[in-house]
Amino acid sequence: MRVQTGIPGLDGLIEGGLEEGTITLISGKTGTCKSIFSTQFIHNGATKYNEKGLYITTGETIENIRKQAKKFGWDLDALEKKKMIKTVEIEPFDVETLMDRIINNVESMKAKRVVIDSVSMFELYIHEPFKIRKFLYRILQRLRDMNKAVIVTSEILEDTKSLSRSGVIEFMVDSVIVLQYMGMTKYNRSMSIRKMRMTNHSTDIHPLIIGPTGIHVRTI
Repeated sequence: MRVQTGIPGLDGLIEGGLEEGTITLISGKTGTCKSIFSTQFIHNGATKYNEKGLYITTGETIENIRKQAKKFGWDLDALEKKKMIKTVEIEPFDVETLMDRIINNVESMKAKRVVIDSVSMFELYIHEPFKIRKFLYRILQRLRDMNKAVIVTSEILEDTKSLSRSGVIEFMVDSVIVLQYMGMTKYNRSMSIRKMRMTNHSTDIHPLIIGPTGIHVRTI
């Protein structure tokens, strides 16, 4: 079953939406709108499709996320009061209790959509590559087993060919969407779908526009 992102232009490029029970990595360098993308996904679920969402932040405060959302007309406070979404702030060094906290929140609110923004912060606190792989594998597999539509974000470092800070998570997820800042072009930002299992997806680079109501993907 497909879970529609509700982001204009995107769902038509991925056969109607994200597949339930899959993990999608939203990857990009600083300033490529990863958090806006993730917030829009959660907001659209609650307002357009009556689907509950859990937004877990490790790098930004909940207050900053709410302020940014209001600029696009997204009232996260009102949705939280209606128990349609929940925002949870987790300290990045709190890796030992992370899995239990996420699973307990997903189960308690019966969330269909889950965002972890971002896994890069946890990678900073786990220095051994093996431990990073083990930690990420366990939590991602548990979320898959719960049959949710999950988005995780990761930062791409400058001057690297990897699609995440550690260069690990892109091989563990089912889908990778890369956001880019193009600079001196007609469209400053773009989006490409590097992989998406079980989906006949677009392989083109699409301009990404930030408007007054959020992100819009140009398809032509």
